[in-house]
Amino acid sequence: MAQDREKLGEGEAGGSILDRLRAASRRFLLATLITIGVLCGVAAYVFHSLVGALDGLLYQRSLAATGPLRPILVVGTPALVFFGIALVIRRFAPGAGGANLARVRRAYEEDAAVLDARSVASTFLLTPLSLGAGAPLGPEGPIVVVASGISVGVGRLLRLPRKVVRGLIPAGAAAGIAAIFNAPITGVVFALEEVLGAADKGVLGGVIVAAVAAAVVEKLLLGGRPVLPAMPAGWNDVRELVGFAVVGIAAGALSGGAMRLIERGKGAARRLIPHVPARAAFGGVAIGVLGLLSPPILGVGYASIGSWLQGGGTAGTAGLALAAKIAAFVVALSCGVIGGTFAPSLFMGAALGSAVGHGMQSVFPAIHAEPRSYALAGMGAFFAGVLRCPLAAVLIVLEVTGDYGLILPLMLAVALAVTISRAVSASNMVERQMEEEGLLESGVAEDPISRARVSEVMSASPVSIRMPNDVLGAARSVAGSGHRVYPVVDGEGRLTGLIAAEEIDRAAREGHPETAVEALVRPATVVGREDEAMRALVARLAAAGESRCPVVAADGSGRLVGFFSPPDLMRARVRVLAEKD
Repeated sequence: MAQDREKLGEGEAGGSILDRLRAASRRFLLATLITIGVLCGVAAYVFHSLVGALDGLLYQRSLAATGPLRPILVVGTPALVFFGIALVIRRFAPGAGGANLARVRRAYEEDAAVLDARSVASTFLLTPLSLGAGAPLGPEGPIVVVASGISVGVGRLLRLPRKVVRGLIPAGAAAGIAAIFNAPITGVVFALEEVLGAADKGVLGGVIVAAVAAAVVEKLLLGGRPVLPAMPAGWNDVRELVGFAVVGIAAGALSGGAMRLIERGKGAARRLIPHVPARAAFGGVAIGVLGLLSPPILGVGYASIGSWLQGGGTAGTAGLALAAKIAAFVVALSCGVIGGTFAPSLFMGAALGSAVGHGMQSVFPAIHAEPRSYALAGMGAFFAGVLRCPLAAVLIVLEVTGDYGLILPLMLAVALAVTISRAVSASNMVERQMEEEGLLESGVAEDPISRARVSEVMSASPVSIRMPNDVLGAARSVAGSGHRVYPVVDGEGRLTGLIAAEEIDRAAREGHPETAVEALVRPATVVGREDEAMRALVARLAAAGESRCPVVAADGSGRLVGFFSPPDLMRARVRVLAEKD
């Protein structure tokens, strides 16, 4: 009996220790999430301050110039700045030039490594410069990348498990939206709709905690003022629903059409201007010319949106701003100008709604239509048409403006916009960007190998042939390896091409051992990057009809770091199965 009581006491003690450890781990995770939210709130505040400072320093000063200097500065400033940004990104942080929200989704679906410190820091520093120079885009997508990168960085600093670090990504995304717009509910819903894709109970709690913490910090630093203050808006006559329906249909058609134009514009820009910085500079010139026609389209455009939400403007000025902003938006994304899509969606929607509202006021004066009501509905409708996040679209209008008087017509406009936009363009902007990067949804493929990076699967010490060399020297360097093809590198280890084993054997058999290797080298059809997702590389190999390829460093130097072939994939699969066992 005494022994039994002793064992029981030991069991109770063990259970108590486990309970204390679980409680401590929960408190630690809660503290981590709050820390992430606070850091994201501070980052958003600094980011907004940088945008405002550079806005006044660059494009506002250009617009304030007089005489012939004004068009020169309005056109030349964005061209020079975008050219310089593209050069910096190409040289130091290729990841920063990618699609913003698609990068966050890719980090969550595949590998958090795409949110590396260099690309996140470049996004944080270069996006305000781009917006300050007049890019007709917004700060929200980039700050989501920065906030998600902060969450990943905190997880790595604390050496949290890989699965936990992955779960912090939507928490960072929600915190970024909550901080930039002072809209915690929208941040949570956006993370669910655009990053998670489904409500994962384990992740959802962390998303809420981080979003609330970020919104609290934003309130402390900025006073919690609405980003887009609006006068109370409403609707007085059931016939006005026709006008709101027109706003929804037009928003859906224009947003879907813009996405189709961006897809074609990217291909045309790459063919006509292969040089990336030159392409960005051309985009800056075109945007500057459009800015001369309608100055409000330059930059983020919150002031113009606020004016329309107050009922200001006319149908003509709002219509001109809408047309110019759509054109500048398409040019910017086609030419690789960096910035987000939230603010331009809200701008275009508010301009569309204001134009329709003023039109309703002129055509049907008896119903006393308020243009600001249509501007509010247009904001939500265009946002939903571009991003296909209907719940977030409704909530962002309600939270950002603090106006809840238009829920019914807003929902009508949003529903119509999403339906029409999907009919015009099957994929939304983020989905198109994900397709360009070779990313599939998590529900399509759950193969663990597809989530791995190329560096985790490739052979890291490939047998290579160094130039200059002849066939005899090449045969000696690959003797006994038995591969079908070998990478060829220059004196500094940079990949120059491939040479087939049978080409070396043929030259040796035919009595030409002095033949230079350069004469037998062929370009590599596919070249992998060590930081690339295996899923993306396999998709590229399949499209090219190849089964193997050399792998180069992620820093853009072209240095050979590995080789991928089917046996590497088999070894990786066996290793994963062994780890599971």
